[in-house]
Amino acid sequence: MTVTALGVPRRLLDLTLDGQPVRAPEGTTLLDVCRAAGKDVPALCHLGTRAPASACRLCVVEVEGSRALVAACSREAEHGMTVRTDTERTRHSRRIVLELLASSVDLSTTPGIAEWIAEYGARPDRFGAESARVAEEPVVDNGLLVRDHGKCLRCGQCV
Repeated sequence: MTVTALGVPRRLLDLTLDGQPVRAPEGTTLLDVCRAAGKDVPALCHLGTRAPASACRLCVVEVEGSRALVAACSREAEHGMTVRTDTERTRHSRRIVLELLASSVDLSTTPGIAEWIAEYGARPDRFGAESARVAEEPVVDNGLLVRDHGKCLRCGQCV
């Protein structure tokens, strides 16, 4: 017989996500709650391998009682919390973030970005054609790591 350590059981939290009741283990981020519930909340800087960077701000959601939009990748779910993922305010914020990022960073190889730009009606050319792009050649430190600052979101995941 094999014994597997299960760790400390976590309390289940009840919260409301886009009007629907959901349950999530204590310590779960709102982004993970959204994804588990089948909500498509975009996120560029959250890879799940490190602590959330909250750098891209694409994953913002509305939390009842909070004046500002919150980054779903770093905010933990709380019991009784009411969260809205697809409001006029979140869509506007995501559109602006996509426009700013795409006007200053080459996102051409970023998975899902073209779909998000179309979905949110973002117009990256609104800020000028590649106006703030970093004009540096990629740096090859060794055969394993290439730093291309023209594609960098400054999320800190590769550090």
